[in-house]
Amino acid sequence: MAHPTPLHPRQTKRPAAHADARAIPRVLPVTRPARCAAAAGAGVFDQVAETDPFLSIDLFRRHGACIPPHPHAGCAVATYLFPESTTSLRCRHAHQGDDRLRAGDLLWLEANCGTVHEEAPENALGVARGLRMIVSRAGRHAHGAPVQTVVRADGMPHWREGAVDLTLICGQWGERHVVHAADAEGERTTLLQLDWREDELRTLTIPCDGRRWVALIAQGEAALAHHTLRAEGGAAQAVLLPPGAWQLAGRTGARLMLAGGEPLAEPVVYRGNFAARDESDLVALTRRYQQGAMGTLTPIAESSSD
Repeated sequence: MAHPTPLHPRQTKRPAAHADARAIPRVLPVTRPARCAAAAGAGVFDQVAETDPFLSIDLFRRHGACIPPHPHAGCAVATYLFPESTTSLRCRHAHQGDDRLRAGDLLWLEANCGTVHEEAPENALGVARGLRMIVSRAGRHAHGAPVQTVVRADGMPHWREGAVDLTLICGQWGERHVVHAADAEGERTTLLQLDWREDELRTLTIPCDGRRWVALIAQGEAALAHHTLRAEGGAAQAVLLPPGAWQLAGRTGARLMLAGGEPLAEPVVYRGNFAARDESDLVALTRRYQQGAMGTLTPIAESSSD
């Protein structure tokens, strides 16, 4: 009889190659989002000193709930729908962006100087589950119109290593990469999904290439770098990972999401979905929104009844 994979593997690591790297994995506080009651889930919020360039990384679960029109500026918004979602999302923004996000797809919105955004399920009885990343562009946001693009599931690399199925949703992992229309300047934000078909212990090597990495458990149970991670009742747990080789054990059915991005290493003020370099920049973005420069959207529910 085979013994299940131990979820407290012996910790091994390869030290980071540069002196400034933080060499010890750390658990990050995970909270439930209070900003939108329509989204049930949990994630890492408002910890940019630790997670730069990520302003937030969170899991969501919606059952017929629409995220009504709301603004974004100075950031990129990446929305990924897990493959088992039973509804697609219609994603619009006020500058003529209108796309359908199907199960397994990624929507990438570069908000630039600002737009009003909305997501609505196309099946009110369906469930949308996925992950959202808000990536800082504070002080670097372009002055042009927002750019929205979709990476389809069939355009993502899928491969298997032992008992683990991997999907590269965006960015670069080893020799594999995913390029999308908003990636023109070599954006290196990466999202990798790991799914366990059965219990297995393996090594996860985090590259020493300047990117910062956050691992978030999305379902089931895994142990990473001597930290046990569980996703129970809509909750989640997260670990900040430095470069190195770390032991990773997962139970059958576990799902781990790994996000990596290049830090801006600059001040950021993030409020009201606006990412700014300082308070004066935040005031300017807020004024643009109040004056209508970010556009307007009629909610889908209202426009459908006209």
